[in-house]
Amino acid sequence: MPDPLLGERMCACVIPKAGETVDFGELIAFLETKEFARHKLPERLELMEDFPLSTFGKVSKKSLVEMVTAKLENNA
Repeated sequence: MPDPLLGERMCACVIPKAGETVDFGELIAFLETKEFARHKLPERLELMEDFPLSTFGKVSKKSLVEMVTAKLENNA
Protein backbone atom coordinates (compact mmCIF):
# COMPACT_ATOMS: atom_id res chain seq x y z
CA MET A 1 0.00 0.00 0.00
CA PRO A 2 1.28 3.51 -0.66
CA ASP A 3 2.95 5.52 2.08
CA PRO A 4 3.83 9.22 1.75
CA LEU A 5 7.01 8.86 3.82
CA LEU A 6 8.39 5.43 2.90
CA GLY A 7 6.84 5.03 -0.55
CA GLU A 8 5.24 1.68 0.28
CA ARG A 9 4.15 -0.38 3.25
CA MET A 10 3.21 -4.05 3.46
CA CYS A 11 -0.43 -5.06 3.05
CA ALA A 12 -1.70 -8.64 3.01
CA CYS A 13 -4.50 -9.27 0.51
CA VAL A 14 -6.19 -12.53 1.50
CA ILE A 15 -9.05 -14.61 0.12
CA PRO A 16 -10.40 -16.63 3.07
CA LYS A 17 -11.60 -20.18 2.47
CA ALA A 18 -15.37 -20.59 2.40
CA GLY A 19 -16.74 -20.37 5.93
CA GLU A 20 -13.38 -19.26 7.35
CA THR A 21 -12.34 -15.91 8.80
CA VAL A 22 -8.94 -14.28 8.96
CA ASP A 23 -7.94 -12.08 11.88
CA PHE A 24 -5.03 -9.64 11.51
CA GLY A 25 -3.51 -10.61 14.87
CA GLU A 26 -3.73 -14.32 14.06
CA LEU A 27 -2.14 -13.70 10.65
CA ILE A 28 0.80 -11.87 12.26
CA ALA A 29 1.22 -14.61 14.89
CA PHE A 30 1.20 -17.27 12.15
CA LEU A 31 3.77 -15.42 10.04
CA GLU A 32 6.01 -14.95 13.09
CA THR A 33 6.04 -18.75 13.58
CA LYS A 34 7.33 -18.99 10.00
CA GLU A 35 10.26 -16.73 10.97
CA PHE A 36 9.26 -13.79 8.77
CA ALA A 37 11.52 -10.79 9.20
CA ARG A 38 9.75 -8.04 11.19
CA HIS A 39 10.09 -5.55 8.33
CA LYS A 40 8.27 -7.96 5.99
CA LEU A 41 5.20 -8.38 8.20
CA PRO A 42 2.06 -6.71 6.82
CA GLU A 43 0.71 -3.60 8.49
CA ARG A 44 -2.78 -4.00 7.04
CA LEU A 45 -5.07 -6.87 6.07
CA GLU A 46 -7.47 -6.67 3.13
CA LEU A 47 -10.00 -9.48 2.77
CA MET A 48 -11.04 -10.11 -0.82
CA GLU A 49 -13.45 -12.32 -2.74
CA ASP A 50 -11.03 -12.70 -5.65
CA PHE A 51 -7.83 -11.21 -7.00
CA PRO A 52 -7.73 -8.95 -10.05
CA LEU A 53 -5.97 -10.71 -12.91
CA SER A 54 -3.76 -9.36 -15.66
CA THR A 55 -4.31 -10.24 -19.32
CA PHE A 56 -1.83 -13.08 -18.76
CA GLY A 57 -3.95 -14.61 -15.97
CA LYS A 58 -1.58 -13.60 -13.17
CA VAL A 59 -2.50 -11.57 -10.10
CA SER A 60 -2.28 -7.89 -11.06
CA LYS A 61 -0.23 -6.24 -8.33
CA LYS A 62 -0.85 -2.86 -9.97
CA SER A 63 -4.62 -3.36 -9.65
CA LEU A 64 -4.25 -4.50 -6.03
CA VAL A 65 -2.32 -1.32 -5.20
CA GLU A 66 -4.98 0.78 -6.92
CA MET A 67 -7.78 -0.99 -5.01
CA VAL A 68 -6.10 -0.55 -1.62
CA THR A 69 -5.18 3.06 -2.43
CA ALA A 70 -8.81 3.86 -3.34
CA LYS A 71 -10.03 2.21 -0.14
CA LEU A 72 -7.56 4.20 1.96
CA GLU A 73 -8.57 7.46 0.25
CA ASN A 74 -12.27 6.76 0.82
CA ASN A 75 -11.66 6.08 4.54
CA ALA A 76 -9.55 9.22 5.04
